[in-house]
Amino acid sequence: MLKLRYIDALRGWAILGVIMVHSWQAGSASYIPPQLNNILVRGSAGVQLFFFISAFTLFLSANAKYGTEQHFTGNFFIRRFFRIAPMYYLAIIYFLWQDGFGPRHSLGDAPGITVENVIGNVLFLHGFNPTWLNSTVPGGWSVAVEMLFYLFVPVLFHKIKNTQQAAVFFILSLIFRFILDNILHRHPLMHNEILWSNYLFFYFPSQLPAFALGIIFYFIIKDNYQIKIKPSVILLAALILMLRNAQIDIIPDYLLCTIAFLLLALALSKFEFKIIVNQVTRYIGKISFSIYLINFAVIDWLKHFQLLNYFTVQSRTEAIANYTTRFLLVLVVCIFIASFLYYFIELPAQKIGYRIIKKRESKQLL
Repeated sequence: MLKLRYIDALRGWAILGVIMVHSWQAGSASYIPPQLNNILVRGSAGVQLFFFISAFTLFLSANAKYGTEQHFTGNFFIRRFFRIAPMYYLAIIYFLWQDGFGPRHSLGDAPGITVENVIGNVLFLHGFNPTWLNSTVPGGWSVAVEMLFYLFVPVLFHKIKNTQQAAVFFILSLIFRFILDNILHRHPLMHNEILWSNYLFFYFPSQLPAFALGIIFYFIIKDNYQIKIKPSVILLAALILMLRNAQIDIIPDYLLCTIAFLLLALALSKFEFKIIVNQVTRYIGKISFSIYLINFAVIDWLKHFQLLNYFTVQSRTEAIANYTTRFLLVLVVCIFIASFLYYFIELPAQKIGYRIIKKRESKQLL
């Protein structure tokens, strides 16, 4: 598959955003200027950037493989499983060892981690249960969403054939999210309001439009920037934007940010600005999945050894210096550990998947 340097770099910036917000959550926000706090907390949009990139690269890969493999759909799922599962299973084992099976905030009123919870995570079904979503593996919600999207990729790849259809899919996903969100907010399926509200952000329908934007980007690139969208679709998109201006939240902030990521990706596809696309950001992007899974563990260990705060914060300057030091230390430790995991867990696991696919294809030729 064609390797695009700016895509790896965007993955790097996505995980930097995730570490940025998690480092912010790990310490006090006192004395940090409100404007800076607003920037730091929005580092969470890095996850939507991951989803955007994922949809783009999956369609790019599918286009390269379709017609050249006898078992196109089966091979797709084999690749995805060996890309995600080995590291995620390792994370399940680690966090159960670190945190045990007892109660925690992400479980809500549930007394502890159950066998069903663990099995749900192993089968990547934890996205269907609010108490399973993040309780076994912190941040596991995004893996649940990603794996669920994989199930739809072969169908979407066959059904969506151009920018016009991708734009329609994006609009339909917005409408679907909006309607379902309103129904489930008015008729919650659990008593814990905070956990339920969080779930309605984390679950798949809420994140689907981010993937849809990645599909739009794929067709823009595939069609050499020749965007052909009917006026009626553009009119509908304009109406949706106007509804947001009328305080109808059909496009929440995190999806507006993903639209900005689409524009950023378009710019980088034309010209790779060195401040954004460079060896550092590309390398961080390459190991970003391992960083995502381990950054909570790194923060926990730094907290255990009292290494999260370095200054007695009594001013804005000290608060910013304290946060910056924390962020850089978390980042450096994550890069060191994730590099090991990438080369000794991720890549070997992917090679197993490739060998299975090669054997399946060779049997077909015989």
